[in-house]
Amino acid sequence: MNPSSWRICGGLAAAALAVGLSGCGGSTAAGPEATKHAGAGAGAGEAAKPVPVTVAPLEHRTIERTVDVIGSLRGWEQVTVGSKRAGRVVKVHHDMGDHVAPGEPLVELDPIDAQLERDEADSRYLGALVKLGVTRKQAEDSVKTYGITENLLNSRPTDEAIARSPAVVEKRIAREKAQQNLARQRTLTQRGAGTAQEFEDAENDYRAASAAYDNAVVTARTIIADAYAARVALRKAEQALTDLTIRAPQPQNMPPSASGSARLTYGVTKRDVSEGQTLKEGEAVFELVIEDPLRLWTQVPEINADSVRVGQEVRVTTRAHPDMTFDGRVARISPSVDPTSRTFQVETIVPNKRGLLRPGGLARASIIIDSHAQAVVVPAEALVRYAGVNKIFLVEAGKAKAVSGLQTGVEGVGWIEIVGAKLPQSADVVTTGQTHLADGTPVVVRKPAEPGK
Repeated sequence: MNPSSWRICGGLAAAALAVGLSGCGGSTAAGPEATKHAGAGAGAGEAAKPVPVTVAPLEHRTIERTVDVIGSLRGWEQVTVGSKRAGRVVKVHHDMGDHVAPGEPLVELDPIDAQLERDEADSRYLGALVKLGVTRKQAEDSVKTYGITENLLNSRPTDEAIARSPAVVEKRIAREKAQQNLARQRTLTQRGAGTAQEFEDAENDYRAASAAYDNAVVTARTIIADAYAARVALRKAEQALTDLTIRAPQPQNMPPSASGSARLTYGVTKRDVSEGQTLKEGEAVFELVIEDPLRLWTQVPEINADSVRVGQEVRVTTRAHPDMTFDGRVARISPSVDPTSRTFQVETIVPNKRGLLRPGGLARASIIIDSHAQAVVVPAEALVRYAGVNKIFLVEAGKAKAVSGLQTGVEGVGWIEIVGAKLPQSADVVTTGQTHLADGTPVVVRKPAEPGK
């Protein structure tokens, strides 16, 4: 048989097969459209066969609405501690992984030069006080009262100290003696017992003694100013000596949600110094972080700007502890939106009393924007998804009613929220058999099989 004969026979066989299938009334279509056409073609003489389905009541329940975001954990305070002074390291007290309290020593520098400078400044201060004839306590009391100001130099205690100083006392006595001699010479001259030259000499002696007294007072006041300058130099030398012990800082910005009476500590994340090393002024020595509480920084989509509020509860989870949830609270919200990502920053404070969370880690957060929202939910198996369209079937008067164009919201265990459609207050929703339904298909409700049967 030639090839042409094979083609003719093959065509006749295919045609005969097609006629046979159509004559038998078979259908290769399945699903809702097939059922719909079958029901329409039955005519008035034969009703469509009801489709067996199971149903569940449409449910109204209270749910939580959340905004789910991802962010990074940060320490409450993260600080790089540097050296205020240059010097050689003689002792390092801590290392990476240690926990230190505020004010606790971290590094000590060689104090010998600073001690000598302090002693030198102290000796100058004491020398000035000796010249004035005052004690250190008297000087310190004056400073506490008036401060290092011009009022200190013109105050009553200062005038009294000047009047008691030996140099001023000496010049005051000399002035009084010259004044008495001038008065006596004036009397003698008036009686004719003294010459005009003697009176003039006495008058000049009195002027010189008065000038010497005034100069002694000015000198004493200058010594007081020098004494307090020496006191300032002493305080600077003492501070320089104190700065040679580098300590953990004392934070001023403490959160109200800190872990109760627990002692605040820093965790040492990095050590940049060794004993014997010579530090420059300002050189970093340690990196510290406050681990309790932590800050969680997240970027929230702009669409949620009106939903997120300060004080809202936040549930935080991490990959390191997938079975644990950490409770936090929104503390700060950025007033601006990033023009590139169209998000705004939200800061959540997360207590970390047990130290399970680590700064720098990735965390997922659910910001609870409404904990008592009312929602319509259906069993998860009731939702039909096809080509991007969500649909459910309700049962009304023994027929299926399709509700399309649905949007889904919150999902729970075995249920899902339906939004974007107006649903009746109460109804039965099809949970099985919906793949054979179309709008208006007759249905018969059957009881679901009992477990184990």
